[in-house]
Amino acid sequence: MKILRNLSVLLTLLIFASCGSSERVITDQGKVYEVNGSKIKMDGVEVTESLSASEKESINALLEEKEKASKVFEKEHKALEDAIAKQQDIQKEAKNKQDELEDKLESLENTREEKQDARDNYATIKERYNNKKIEFKKLKKEGELSPNEANKWKEKLSNLKSEVMEAKNKI
Repeated sequence: MKILRNLSVLLTLLIFASCGSSERVITDQGKVYEVNGSKIKMDGVEVTESLSASEKESINALLEEKEKASKVFEKEHKALEDAIAKQQDIQKEAKNKQDELEDKLESLENTREEKQDARDNYATIKERYNNKKIEFKKLKKEGELSPNEANKWKEKLSNLKSEVMEAKNKI
């Protein structure tokens, strides 16, 4: 993008340089003169000698004014191109920063969801453990458990308790 812009400016300057020795000047009276160095032409005919000194000065003043305006234009044009380039860089930087922040936000949301899932999982496992523990105590109190069944229940409760501890550690 910058290369194309620089190329267009260079091309414009080359065109001005190739035509630089010949400038068109339009006076207040509407006459069109072509100035080539110190020679002044009108409609392709040299009229330098037939012009008065004040007319020559007027034409040269208009030519200088045109050149100054052209320089001011080029300067402002360059300043605007630089400002556009800076703005594009700022926009690109802002876009990168926005993408980075969106990634961080997504990461935080994923972390929050994982923690919430871990809490929910812990609550579910703990509730299941408590229910099984209550059921075991009830069966034991009523005397409906044989020693083998009591050992199986104790093993189940031990496994559930270790699951509860793992879930708690994930929180």
